[in-house]
Formats: sequence, structure tokens, C-alpha cells
Amino acid sequence: MKQTVSDRYGNQIYLTDERWAHIVTTHPEMDSHRNNLLLTLQAGRRKQEPLDPSKYKYYRNFDILETGYNHIVVVVKFSEKVEKDTKDRISNNFVLTAYQ
Repeated sequence: MKQTVSDRYGNQIYLTDERWAHIVTTHPEMDSHRNNLLLTLQAGRRKQEPLDPSKYKYYRNFDILETGYNHIVVVVKFSEKVEKDTKDRISNNFVLTAYQ
């Protein structure tokens, strides 16, 4: 299963169950913050990675995070794929990871 949201710039970005499992395995502090991750994508600010311009870090401040943390950061990979039937290029923007 995957959840898709639009960011504040109109880009569709999806989060798969596989990526969510990766996130909570490597960053267990994110376990109860799936909705906040999606909110970060929808309303957060973003910065492009200088060494890989196809990646962006989205970030948003939250007051409810564990002590020592004040932002959720979501790393998104922007790409395209070719539709098999029509040969149209469509966006394929997905969450790689997230952390506090």
C-alpha cells in the first residue's frame, strides 16, 4: 500500500509501506509520527540536495517531538518513469527516509 500527498509546490509524493518500515526500523523515534511525516510533505519547506539534485529534504517544526528534537526531516527522490502503454513520462516522486 502507498499513501500519496501533494506538496506545497503541487508535486505528488508517495510513501510506501516498505519505506515506512525502513524508517521506523532505522529511526524508531518516528514510530508514532507517520501523519506528521505526511504533514511535513504537504506543508513543510524544502531544500534541494547540492550533490544530488534529484533529492530534496522537506522539513517542518513540531513542538510534540521527543526532547532534543524540533523538526521532522523527510528525504524525497524526484524521478520520472515511462508509462508502458502510452510511453508517456510520468512523475515518480517517493519518500526515501525520514528522521527527527
